Amino acid sequence: MILLACDTSNSTCCAGVYENTRPIAFELSNDPRTHSETFMPLVSRVMEQSGYTFDTIDFFAVTTGPGSFTGIRIGLSAVKGMALASGKKVIPVSSTMALARSCDIAKDDGRNVYFVPAFDARNSRVFARMINARTYDTIIDENAYDASDLAMQISHLAGHTKPRIVVLGNGAETLRDYLNEQGIRAEYAAGAVITPQGISRAALLDPKPVDGALVQATYCAVSQAERFKK
Repeated sequence: MILLACDTSNSTCCAGVYENTRPIAFELSNDPRTHSETFMPLVSRVMEQSGYTFDTIDFFAVTTGPGSFTGIRIGLSAVKGMALASGKKVIPVSSTMALARSCDIAKDDGRNVYFVPAFDARNSRVFARMINARTYDTIIDENAYDASDLAMQISHLAGHTKPRIVVLGNGAETLRDYLNEQGIRAEYAAGAVITPQGISRAALLDPKPVDGALVQATYCAVSQAERFKK
């Protein structure tokens, strides 16, 4: 399966062409300009380097959120357009799962290991989930959480077993103090970001291709504009 994996859901953006999970060409950008300026030129470079065309890939895989509302919309609009033009289907991918699949267990000591991919949602809130780092089963569902509430849930689940808990992404610092208050000695990888490899891995966990027009964003929260409307 040849995938074009794409992400614009948070501060970075990326794209990569993969044969299943084998990389053919990929690029990750930290460019401070908006994704509307950087994403399509990045995709064009990756496609040129890969030697594939939109007609010869099998599927698009794209993160649907949660994350930046504007970023999600930019990526989904671009991928939907490419899918419509090429007649290819799209595999929607959760941003939190893509972040988890962008990382691997380091120095495995045999304990239970849980990843908590977390994106900062401002005002002491995070978009997050908790998963088993070996099986990728979800332990706490993906959603928008008050950091204090999520820390309490993690504490209850951890109990007295003292598993390794690794918090990934730019929501790590938001959670740190609250986990400390609960007595959770977690590890923090605040610099972890979604990679094309992570998207391709997540897409292949349970691929459900759909028509591009049917792909929907996963915001997990109401936008500021919608709140003000009310």
